Amino acid sequence: MLQSFYTAFTGLNADKTWLSVISDNIANVNTVGFKKENAVFEDLLARSLTTFKNGAPVNQEIGGGTFISATVKDFSQGTFMNTSNPLDLALDGEGFFMVKDNGGVTYYTRNGEFRLDANGDLINMLGMKVQGWMLDDNGNMAGSISDINIPMSIDPKVTNQMAFEEPTNLNSQAPIINDSNGDGIQDTDNFDPKDPTTYNYVNSLNVYDSLGNSHTLTYYFIHTDKQNNKWNVYAILDNNDTDKKLLTLQFDSQGRIINASDGVNTVTYTYDSTGNQTKSGTDPEVSFNVTNGAQSPMTVKVLFDKVKQVASDFIFYAQQDGNSKGDIMSVAVSEDGVIKATYTNGKVKDIARLAVATFKDKEMLVRKGSWLYTPNVQTFTPVIMPGGIISKIRSGMLEMSNVDIASEFINLITAQRSYQANARVITTDDQILQETMNIKR
Repeated sequence: MLQSFYTAFTGLNADKTWLSVISDNIANVNTVGFKKENAVFEDLLARSLTTFKNGAPVNQEIGGGTFISATVKDFSQGTFMNTSNPLDLALDGEGFFMVKDNGGVTYYTRNGEFRLDANGDLINMLGMKVQGWMLDDNGNMAGSISDINIPMSIDPKVTNQMAFEEPTNLNSQAPIINDSNGDGIQDTDNFDPKDPTTYNYVNSLNVYDSLGNSHTLTYYFIHTDKQNNKWNVYAILDNNDTDKKLLTLQFDSQGRIINASDGVNTVTYTYDSTGNQTKSGTDPEVSFNVTNGAQSPMTVKVLFDKVKQVASDFIFYAQQDGNSKGDIMSVAVSEDGVIKATYTNGKVKDIARLAVATFKDKEMLVRKGSWLYTPNVQTFTPVIMPGGIISKIRSGMLEMSNVDIASEFINLITAQRSYQANARVITTDDQILQETMNIKR
């Protein structure tokens, strides 16, 4: 009879522990990135006896109650909450953000409440530094995983190269300038930037010297030979027409560029049967003296690879690689975890890419409080990959707790009734024991 006391007592203890798990889940219903715990009950065996009657086994098994042997984390996706902060991030899918404390210990979390500190480091609300890969000027991941740092400003960069990009086009139907006999070939070059009748098209873009000063580089396009598809291009810096540079272009019968030259440097383009372009030689350059204390001369390589000459409107589209000094204005994060910074000079730069870690067995993770997890075996290595591969990064959102209040209330009622039932068993055992003791009277 005493055994039943202890059996019911194990039920009371198990239900008490279950109530603790339920209350923890409910208490964290508003905790960002929280993953609920489920209690695992295991039965206890007090006595097991097997006998045989007529050759058949007869089992007598008396249970000794129950206990909670483990809690299992539920890593199902939580709902998203919109915020106004672009550095509030949520993982849509598998994985964890990686953060590192000042002691160099790496933790894993689903809480993406991040911000920039005064040094430009991306940190969480505990001051731990978010981990990822810094990107080079071409947007490629450079080096190993490290702290993510967003530069608060970028230094001036001199323009070393400009490139004409698609859909840049010189209209093949443009008239020949100064063609008195109508043979489709220019008689003489009478270019004057102040006289629009001496050129077909003009357009400009800003370039930058070594101090970050902006200069206007203007290009004048002159159709000189319709039979051989040739053009002269004059480059002038800051409207200083006393220092103009001449470039020459030639196109084939399909409007593809085949030659570009500045008189010293010449590049030749060839095409295979599928139209793929190859080039040989040296790209032309334009060089100008500047007198404002910046590095001089200012030499810019000009790439004409994407220029065409077909019967269509003139289109000018060019990119250059320089910039003035810029201070940070805003930060954005793409779905693949690329952090982009926008600066006051108009430059938008890919700075870093977030790292996302996952584990083959997430039960290896141990809660450390404050939304953090660590592996329970220090040598247990996560699978680490850039954002956007196993999960998308949602900017301006936070993943809320995955606790289902309705489900927890049902568990709460069940635990309460189970506790009451086990307590009633103890009361009944006590009454039976009292009756047994009364037999002697």
